[in-house]
Amino acid sequence: MVLPLEYTAFCLLYQERYLQYTRERVQDAHTSQQVVRAVLGNLATIWPTVISSPRPAAVAWRLLDALISSAVRNGDRRALRADSVHRWLPPGQADAVILRCRMHLSETQAAELMGVEPPVVATQLRMAQRALPGELTSSLGEYAAAHPPEDGARR
Repeated sequence: MVLPLEYTAFCLLYQERYLQYTRERVQDAHTSQQVVRAVLGNLATIWPTVISSPRPAAVAWRLLDALISSAVRNGDRRALRADSVHRWLPPGQADAVILRCRMHLSETQAAELMGVEPPVVATQLRMAQRALPGELTSSLGEYAAAHPPEDGARR
C-alpha cells in the first residue's frame, strides 16, 4: 500500500512529539510506542477524512488522547500516577500543562500539536493555574513567569 505524501509528512512532523507526550502520560516506553503506532495506523485508514477536516492535527490529537486514555485505564499503577494531571484537570488544561511545563514546548508548538490556536493554550494554562492545588500551582506559576506569552499578551 502506497501512503499519501501528506500522510507521510504529517507522521514525520508529529510522531516524535506524540511519542514524548505519550511517555509523559503512561511512563512506559513500550506502551507509548504501541499507542503512537496505533494512532498513526488508524490515521492512515481515515486519512482522506482527516486531511479534509479544517484541523487535521486536532483530529489526530483527539485520537491520540482516546488511545492514551484507554492505555492508562487498562495499564498499571505507574501510568495512573504519571497521568495525575489528567485526574486533577480537564483534558485541554492537562494537555497544555504537560506540553508547556513537562515537554517545554512554546505555546505555538503546543497549539500546533493539539490542533488549536495559541490563545487556546494560553487560556488553558491560566485556567489550570487557578485550578491546581498547592505545589502544582506554584510550579506552574514559576514556569509561566519564566516563559511569558510569545505575543506579549498577559496571562
